Amino acid sequence: MKTLENTYKSPEKHFTVTKNDINTKKELHLNILYNEIENFVLKIISENFYFDYPVPRLYKLQLIKNALLNDQLLIKSKIIKFSDSELQLLIYVLNPNHPEENSICNAVFKFNLISAIPEAS
Repeated sequence: MKTLENTYKSPEKHFTVTKNDINTKKELHLNILYNEIENFVLKIISENFYFDYPVPRLYKLQLIKNALLNDQLLIKSKIIKFSDSELQLLIYVLNPNHPEENSICNAVFKFNLISAIPEAS
C-alpha cells in the first residue's frame, strides 16, 4: 500500500550582497534588504494565494546584525497565522556561511483576506 507524503517545500531565495548594495562601511543598505524581503513575500503570495492586489503590511521587523559585502544570504518563510480574516508570514534572513551568528533579521507581514474586507454600500 502506497501512502502520500507531504512534499511541500518552504519557499526560499538566495541573495548575494554586492558592491552596489553596500554603504561606506561595507554593510548592506537596509532598504535593499527590505526590498528583497518584500519582493520575496509578494512572489510567495502571488504563486500560492488568490489575491488580485496583494498588499503586504509590515507588522514587525527585527534587525539582528548587519550583512556585509559578499555575504550569501538565504531568505526563508513560514506561515505563522492563517485564518478566515488574515494571513501572517514570518520571513527570516540567514547567513548560512556563519552558523554561529547566522540570523540577520526577522520580519512579519500581514495580509487581509478577502472575506475580512467589508463590502462597500
